Amino acid sequence: MKALIYAGDHSVRFADIPSPRPAAGEEIVDVLVAGVCGTDLGAVRSGRPALPIGLTIGHEFVGRRQRDGALVVANPILSCGECRACRERCRHLCEKRQVLGVHRNGAFAESVLVPAPSLVEVSQLDLTRAAMVEPIATALHAWRLSPMPRRDVAVLGAGPIGMSLLHVLKENGVANITVTDIAPERRAMALQCGADVATETAEGIYDAAFDTVGAVTTRRNAVENIRPGGTAILVGLHSPEFAVAGGPVVAGERTIRGSFAYSHDEFVESIGLAKSLDTRWIASVPFHRSADVFAALLMGAGDPASVKVHFSIAD
Repeated sequence: MKALIYAGDHSVRFADIPSPRPAAGEEIVDVLVAGVCGTDLGAVRSGRPALPIGLTIGHEFVGRRQRDGALVVANPILSCGECRACRERCRHLCEKRQVLGVHRNGAFAESVLVPAPSLVEVSQLDLTRAAMVEPIATALHAWRLSPMPRRDVAVLGAGPIGMSLLHVLKENGVANITVTDIAPERRAMALQCGADVATETAEGIYDAAFDTVGAVTTRRNAVENIRPGGTAILVGLHSPEFAVAGGPVVAGERTIRGSFAYSHDEFVESIGLAKSLDTRWIASVPFHRSADVFAALLMGAGDPASVKVHFSIAD
């Protein structure tokens, strides 16, 4: 079958690989649509996380379960079920977690193996919205980590997670939403999709600020633009470290909080949120072009207005 695999040396290759054979407790899913995530790009570009050569990447997808033809999405986070995090219902923080497309073959392929309990049926969604359940779950989890009140909120970065966060904030009735991005095309798209303000950098004072970029500048911008008692939620993983002045954090009782992935319950809840997602910022390309499109995204050469790219793998 055809697949997009990690070829080493920060590159990918469109290749023929053997079709998967399920073990006990696994299901084969024929992939229909799969989305390119910043994690995929970051892993290939920087080696964080490290990918084995020959691995099929991709973890955001919708497909049909071979056994019964049901339309399904998959929670790509696989946990041990035994460590302290798992026992405390935080399986996304499992000490031994694995992720489809990072530690085992993922969804940029005609078929993928998935543990049966990770699959959730999504018959009520179209393919584009179904393939967005995973990033919406990431956004929902970050939103849940920000305490009330949250009337004035900033989202730093109008990429896929930033736009998913904009959707979650709107669905939860946030009154004033500012979205920042260095690309004017993405700022314009954020306004079209419901942002109240779109600027290059955060300039106000907010109850909560979500950094979805992970750069040193955006992390610092998030922390420096929250009110006393406010919260900066760090979602993006781009930069390994950053420095911030401690005085305002301590004297203003400002909170800096990390947000990683989502719980399984949040993943399931995001199916409902996906129904009303504005999808004008998502572009679809045929699977046979995936290697060239992925390489262009690695170089930052994609269309800025196409915030998210989906590979159309099958009809």
